[in-house]
Amino acid sequence: MNLAELFKKNIILIPVVASILVGTFTSIRYVLNLTSTIDDSKLEIIRLSSELDLAKKNITDMNTRLTSAESTWQMAENLYRQLADQVREHSYDIKDLNR
Repeated sequence: MNLAELFKKNIILIPVVASILVGTFTSIRYVLNLTSTIDDSKLEIIRLSSELDLAKKNITDMNTRLTSAESTWQMAENLYRQLADQVREHSYDIKDLNR
């Protein structure tokens, strides 16, 4: 039995073995690429999570500052009303003194 006869007998077996080898290589490469993508996505999720935490802290700070500004505004309105009432009372007192 020489090599040519062996090749003729196994002519169908060679493409099957070749396709199995190529399929295995392709599957392994696909899994490795998928693993790499998962790792990259995991890092991106961690980064986005830290940015979200920072944004939450900034929102909390802005809410605190807004509440403080609203309180200051209400205090200023109350002081303005008191001052307007005092000015009005003084104007009545001045009118009474002028009579």
